[in-house]
Amino acid sequence: MTKVAVVKTTPKTIFEDIARVMDLADYDKCLSKDVETTVKLNLSWSKLYPACSTNPYIL
Repeated sequence: MTKVAVVKTTPKTIFEDIARVMDLADYDKCLSKDVETTVKLNLSWSKLYPACSTNPYIL
């Protein structure tokens, strides 16, 4: 089942909030610690669209 987590953040607490929201989403149940995981930013878009170009802080 898909799980979504949302936290309110500020520029001062962004890194702690990212860690907290990942824990709330139980990311460790989906990603193995034995396998390296890479998060790729999709920078190939030539136009700005909210769904593909939004800064993670804004989300």
